[in-house]
Parts: sequence; structure tokens; C-alpha cells
Amino acid sequence: MVWIGAALLTLWAVAGQAREPVAAAVIALPDSGAGAAGSAQAAALLEDELRRTGRYTLVERRRVREVLDEIAFQQSGVTVPEGAIELGRLLNAAQLLYLQALRTPQGRELAVRVVDVATGQVLRVESQPLPAGGETRVAARRLARRLAAAASTPGAEEMALIEGGTFLMGTDQGLPEEGPAHEVAVASFQLDRYEVSRFSFQEWLVAQGRQSRPELSHADHPATSVSWEDAAAYCAARGKRLPTEAEWELAARGASGRTYPWGEATPTPALARFDATGPLPVDALPAGATPEGVFHLAGNAAEWVEDWWDPEGYRGAVAGSPGGPSTGEYRTVRGGSWDQPAGELRSTARAFHNPDRGAAHIGFRCARGAALEP
Repeated sequence: MVWIGAALLTLWAVAGQAREPVAAAVIALPDSGAGAAGSAQAAALLEDELRRTGRYTLVERRRVREVLDEIAFQQSGVTVPEGAIELGRLLNAAQLLYLQALRTPQGRELAVRVVDVATGQVLRVESQPLPAGGETRVAARRLARRLAAAASTPGAEEMALIEGGTFLMGTDQGLPEEGPAHEVAVASFQLDRYEVSRFSFQEWLVAQGRQSRPELSHADHPATSVSWEDAAAYCAARGKRLPTEAEWELAARGASGRTYPWGEATPTPALARFDATGPLPVDALPAGATPEGVFHLAGNAAEWVEDWWDPEGYRGAVAGSPGGPSTGEYRTVRGGSWDQPAGELRSTARAFHNPDRGAAHIGFRCARGAALEP
């Protein structure tokens, strides 16, 4: 008999932002391969571990069985898109998590396929090798933690459109490297709404074969200690790039020349992360976002941009151009960070760092031209 369970995915309220609950049903498929660990046992363990993550609240399994009986749902229809859509809607679930124990040439493993009920499309596939000793719980625990991390991390593809135009870059009221103020023309572009998360960056490292899948804590925090080269490579792998310094400042200030991403109000803990011991999740503090919905352009993690650093670059800028050198020793960093004071969060503030080394307070986000669909 096919064992079926359901789980209601409940995302925590983080730093004043409550995420909408997303219902998800966990379905165990029959074993595949002689001697494979039983899917029923694995599903029960996975359900238990999902509960332990604190991200899931389980729904009575009986309700799922009743729905299947009511529609005379056959096992063969569970995995086809039409069946997933019908089953998910009847269960008021947004996602279905199909779990199966498999035997592969490398040994045994647990595999989970996450399906979007609205479209019937596969959102992600996770697998975990089963230890030779048969410790299925260990594999289930690791799978559960990765599923919880993925569920609690905003989509890496969410981007905001920033309308281009001519704006006043820099200021005559700040530090010497912030001026003089000068007009710069920027074409419309798209910018990631969130800083790249630890989870998203680790996924890229794994895909590159540069890292295995270790236990990952604070998966929804910004990825920091990332070199400029790795940040640029991550963006390129997604058909994007790092924003230019002028693009970054236009996104933070807007055409009106805001002092801070949210406006003129002095920074507070409800608006930005500063003078703190560490960063917050990348989608925390929505009150501090720009009108276009871009988060943490002030505080949390400082951010790499495309440009080389020149403290006097603005002084040589040609009208309409941001100026700046074509090479150098350091790359520019913008936005302030969690360990800086409020006075260093102005949208015109500039800093620099060695591109070959990351730093615990520096993260990044990606950009691309406005002609492409988000």
C-alpha cells in the first residue's frame, strides 16, 4: 500500500515580516530497486524530521486518505501533472513532496521531488545517499533541513525593474570620495530584490563541484565572505551580472535623490540592520525597502558592485558618465553593513575591498538589462 502523509508548511515571522503559510503534502511512492529502504519507513522519518525543523505543521494523514478515496485516485495518477494539480487543490496544498527510496549504481538514496500544484511543474529535486549502515533517519534529517532551507529562502530570481534616466550621483555634503555630485545617465535595468542568500550561493557551489552539501545554518541570511570574482561568476551563471556603481546608487536613491533607500528618515532597527552582531534574513525589514521593493540597500550586508575603486573617480567624470577607472587594485563596495554605524548607511556612502578576498560583512546581489523578462 502506498503510504501518504501531508504537511502544512508554516514559515516563521522574521523580523517583523510574516510570510504566508504554504501547504505541502508529503507522498511516499513505492520502493524502486530490490533491497532499497522502504519508502513508507523513510516517509515516516522524513515527516518526523520536518516537524523538528520548526518549519512544518503536520496535517492528519486520514484527511489525505479520505480525499484519495473520494476521487478514486489511482497510484498511476499521483505523479502526472494533471493528477498533482487535482490532488493538491483538493488538499488545499500549494506543493506536493514526492519521496522515494532508490537503488542507484552508487548505492541507495532517498529522493524528493517538489511539485508546484498550480502548474504541475517540478520546482526542485533533492537526494540524499543512505549510509551503508542503513541509518535512514540521518538521510531523512538532512533532506528535511534542505527542504526547510529552500522553503524559507526567497526566490533568487525575484527582480525589480529600476527605471533609467539621468540622476544626480554622489553628494557635496559627505566624505571626499562621495563627491562632487554629478549627473549620470543610466539605462533601465533589473536588480535582485534580495541579497543573494547563503542557501542560493551554496547551491551554486555544489553545482560547480566546489563543495559538498554540509549542514547549513541561517540559510536565509546573506552569503558573505564571498570574493568579488565568485560573486561575478555566480551572477553570470544565472544570466546576470553585478550592478554597476551608478546602477546601485540609482536603485538606492531613486530619481528624487533619497538619502536612504526608504527616504529621509534616520535609520532605526525597523528600517535597517546596523550596529549589530550579525545580519538578518535577506527578506527581513520590509519597511526599509525601496519603493520598488528592493531590500537591504542600506545595512545588513555591504555589497560588491562592478566598478574598480577610485576615491577621486567622481572628480574626473564626464557629464552623463559615472567615470571610474578601467582597472585597479580594489573593487567598490556599497550599502553599509550590519557592523557599521547609522551614519555610514547613506545611499551615497562608498567603500572598497580586495576583490580576491571576501569579508564577513560583504555580500552581493545581481542585475541585468531591462530588456529581459524577470
